Amino acid sequence: MKKKNVFVIIIDSLRSDKFIGSLKTSHTPNIDKLIENGIYFCNTVSPSDGTLFSWAGIFSGKYSFRTGINLGRFSKVDKKMTTLFHLLKKNGYDFYGHLPEVASKIGLFPNFNNENVFFNKYVNFEDGLGQQIINELSSNLKTPWCYILHSYDLHFPMKIPEKFDEIRYGKIKYERAVSSIDYWIGKFINCIDMKNTLLIITADHATHINEIEMDAETVNTETVNAEKIQMLDSIAPKIGRIIPEKLLPIKSKVFFALEKKRKKQKEKFVSKLNLKPHQLRQIIFQRGDVDKFLYDENIHVPLLIVDSKLTHGTKIEHLTRSIDISPTILDIINSEYKLENVDGVSLLPEINNKKSEERIGFVENTPMIQKKVNLTIGIRTSKFKYFRDRDDLTKRVHLFNLIEDKFEENNIAASRPDIVEKMEKFISKINYKNNLKITTIDKKESEIIENELEKLGYD
Repeated sequence: MKKKNVFVIIIDSLRSDKFIGSLKTSHTPNIDKLIENGIYFCNTVSPSDGTLFSWAGIFSGKYSFRTGINLGRFSKVDKKMTTLFHLLKKNGYDFYGHLPEVASKIGLFPNFNNENVFFNKYVNFEDGLGQQIINELSSNLKTPWCYILHSYDLHFPMKIPEKFDEIRYGKIKYERAVSSIDYWIGKFINCIDMKNTLLIITADHATHINEIEMDAETVNTETVNAEKIQMLDSIAPKIGRIIPEKLLPIKSKVFFALEKKRKKQKEKFVSKLNLKPHQLRQIIFQRGDVDKFLYDENIHVPLLIVDSKLTHGTKIEHLTRSIDISPTILDIINSEYKLENVDGVSLLPEINNKKSEERIGFVENTPMIQKKVNLTIGIRTSKFKYFRDRDDLTKRVHLFNLIEDKFEENNIAASRPDIVEKMEKFISKINYKNNLKITTIDKKESEIIENELEKLGYD
């Protein structure tokens, strides 16, 4: 039987509530049509709030900490680990794609057939990447093919194409960027035979948004006291793009100094506003914050599957995980090879209206490179969110009833120790602590990976 092509589009930092639903104001006719013709999973969680951890989980079907992506420092994934790409290759697939340069350093991705796959700067669709993708998709790729696309169009610092920087494309800049992405997705889809292609659209992780709508006006802390912090807004990303590698430690010191100053500017401004807790934490968020958290604005991502032979216009409310994507792809293309001993499961039975067991999602923060921060781990179910300090289960304990408190503003951990205990049992069951043992790492490899991340603005 002829295998379907596989097109995976990962939009960096795309939030579920800005992909579909009443909270979005972007103009997305192409995405909307795809949702009408596909299966949308309303409750999908990423394994982490950072790209490398999420990639490792998506393409292995395992929780990130089992993949070797971080062994005290960022590392290459375990070379013995079987991934989606290994099994697609066994099924006769050729690989094409475009991803940031760091993807070439972590031992996860396959050999690609196209040229200029990896980019080491903030390259957006409007910068020529979109047209390059169109040219490739229109060039009669050898079938079956698998195309992996990772877009940075929503990644900090966002560059909004002038033609989309209007209120009709979204009330805030983030949503205008989503409208621009939708335009290009429409262009890509027009180049391929959707009857013979399985399309996946998702995100590596979600993100805080520093803009909110308040009293019919947009409040943007990125432009507060513009004259004083204009330099801060512009210099940090430029440093991340052009600074020589030997000066990256200096760049990090500058970055954290700028972050500290920006934080004070934001806090002074928002003290005058009547903000709800979830609005406040987002609008004052800084990438250099020491205390990390796992609210849904960090990890709740969209997941859309479009296939001509699957039910159209279906929305599934049960919890799903990004680690379920690869097992699902293999099932849909009827692969005789399956991922074994993984945490993810195929979603195809549920797509076909078969009952499934309640799933849980383990989530964890991605560490920073140049600064020690307070990380958290946690559990996401369809009803509750739990997270606490990674190293001390008694510190920074958070529990939220997502049915009654979708914005995670009322921490009920103190009043529901029974649920906290249940969540801790889930963490123990997946054997998290036993998989944190530090093994021998290749320091040179770690430095290469971390340098690439720093070029992209990570610290």
